[in-house]
Amino acid sequence: MNLVCPICGERYPLDTERWRCACGGVFDIEGAPAFRLGDIMENDTTMWRYRRMLGLESEAPVTLGEGWTPLVSADIHGRAVQLKLEYLNPTGAFKDRGASALVTLLKAQGVNRLVEDSSGNAGAALAAYAARAGLWATLYVPASASIAKRAQIAAYGAELVPIDGSREAVAAAAQKATLGSDGAGRRYASHVYHPMALLGLKTIAYELWEQLGGRAPSRLVTPVGHGTLLLGCYLGFYDLLVAGRIERLPQLYGVQVAACAPLAQAYAAQAADAQPLSPGETRAEGIRIGHPVRAAAVLQAVRRTGGAILAVDEASLLAAHTTLAHRGFYVEPTSAVAVAALARLGGEGETVVVLTGHGLKQPVL
Repeated sequence: MNLVCPICGERYPLDTERWRCACGGVFDIEGAPAFRLGDIMENDTTMWRYRRMLGLESEAPVTLGEGWTPLVSADIHGRAVQLKLEYLNPTGAFKDRGASALVTLLKAQGVNRLVEDSSGNAGAALAAYAARAGLWATLYVPASASIAKRAQIAAYGAELVPIDGSREAVAAAAQKATLGSDGAGRRYASHVYHPMALLGLKTIAYELWEQLGGRAPSRLVTPVGHGTLLLGCYLGFYDLLVAGRIERLPQLYGVQVAACAPLAQAYAAQAADAQPLSPGETRAEGIRIGHPVRAAAVLQAVRRTGGAILAVDEASLLAAHTTLAHRGFYVEPTSAVAVAALARLGGEGETVVVLTGHGLKQPVL
């Protein structure tokens, strides 16, 4: 496998220390293995049952038992849906899949010091899997991030660096920490920039296909900040389509909160990319991203499937959070945005909603 820039076409080895192309493009992975039914490791009940499709078959997985999360039926205001309980992963969020795949790769490459920026969940995941692998991790987080998420990161033994300012300022601080002589030996292990994290997220699509009896849902609904979850699911379902295991891609719906909706605005304007904006205040801190770096790819994926990117207001988000809790699903507010948009989705067929983060990460009273 290689890293390839979708803008200029330049290729880099998978073990490059660069975290983006010299032209500024964000890397994709080229040469990832195809999906093959016979390559599923049936005796493994984690995401690593798909290790051959991740191109990591020869590596020892850095795992905490992530993946193969429950798919549970629910009635949401008269609409039957299936809820994919990604908040039941080991650190309480879907980010574990990408962290497991990425840390497995970086450890195999001999990297032993990781740097990441995160609003909380990705940082907790990287800290946990770095600890599992015996690697050192430094996590840059917004100073305003939930205290529960910051405490979780620190509990794993990672160095926690709070940064005042925007989410983009946090990312810039992490990136700077890997540059020059001061950054020697540190690798920017970004869940957004490194495409191995996306390969880990493809396993959600593979799992859904198995859990639904060898078919894709009619539509899949996820929260979107940077949009890596939606993009990873798209890549996974595309693999299944190419393999002839499904006849069509599910419609993909990404949901943002109105206070910070650059992707929804770009979708509504029929733009190819999103324009950066200054985020407003919202409880959905996990998707409070004013400048999604893979915006063009996310918008393209949504349009190719006939889906959409929607925005919901804060009142709808909190109402959806309560609705889920009253049905036994305790999630953080970010997860609830996907449910808040259900009333706006039409059409027949099966709807799957991904619930992304556990409620204990950001309790709401």
